[in-house]
Amino acid sequence: MKSNNTSTTYTLKKPAIEIPLDKQIDKLFQKTLQKLPVYKDLPRLAGRIIIEKYTPTQAPSDPSSSSSTTITTENTNIQSSETVDTNKKRKSKALSLKLSKDFGELGKDNEDKLELEPLESQETNENKVWKTVKSVIFKLSELYENEETQNKIKSTFNSEKAPSDYQLSLPQLFNECMEEKTSKVIKILKLIHQNIIYIGCYELKINVPYLMVNLTKDVRGPEGWRINVFKGKDTTTVIHTRREEAMDKKFYFEWQLHITLSGKDLDEVSFASLKITDLVFDPSASLQFKQEVSRSLCNGNLFVM
Repeated sequence: MKSNNTSTTYTLKKPAIEIPLDKQIDKLFQKTLQKLPVYKDLPRLAGRIIIEKYTPTQAPSDPSSSSSTTITTENTNIQSSETVDTNKKRKSKALSLKLSKDFGELGKDNEDKLELEPLESQETNENKVWKTVKSVIFKLSELYENEETQNKIKSTFNSEKAPSDYQLSLPQLFNECMEEKTSKVIKILKLIHQNIIYIGCYELKINVPYLMVNLTKDVRGPEGWRINVFKGKDTTTVIHTRREEAMDKKFYFEWQLHITLSGKDLDEVSFASLKITDLVFDPSASLQFKQEVSRSLCNGNLFVM
């Protein structure tokens, strides 16, 4: 690896054999929970997860077209102590993106947000995190599991206090109320952890020439990593949005990793894509620098793979 005097330039080589993105993710997805960092990462990521449900409904007949469809949306933004204030929450841009055949071409119509009750200020941080983790699991179970399983999940998790060690407690709780091979909740959570991001980050670096030779770093905090779960009619799409910045902080960009699960039991990774979606410069950046980076990153609108 070569670097210049400012330590912001380096060289990253492409692998001899390139594996398709969806194949890499599916290989990871097929591993058991015990071999993935789900139990470790869920407590710190739960507050960054937005869960949305899309329900197609028949619209009034339109004489100019043979058929028309509208979309109603249920949106649950689950907040933890590390997330930004509720009044400053960023509205999801992903509604206009093509995620799957279910809602990819339908666009954004109606959006109804279902807000969870605010966390009590007097609660300890441990209890806040535990409440947020449970909220994610309960919301997913409401969308994907039958009533009997929902009640079993809620009873199991509500009977426990905030764990001192999630990696020890969560496996036992999961085993008590969910079957790993059939639970859709577990299958979705298997796409929400650090190892998934490693795949996207690596592919981004080796497929974008500018990023192969110019070092960037993760942005810390709530805006640095955001996760959306979209439930469609027959598919579910998980979107990871990451923000990275130049070492000298002259610009930052955002990239997204889209993963779509399909099949009756959501047991197939049917689609995956990686794209750069935003590019923002610091006011101190020169015009020449802006032009160079904008050309390299397609003004923050670059489909990578």
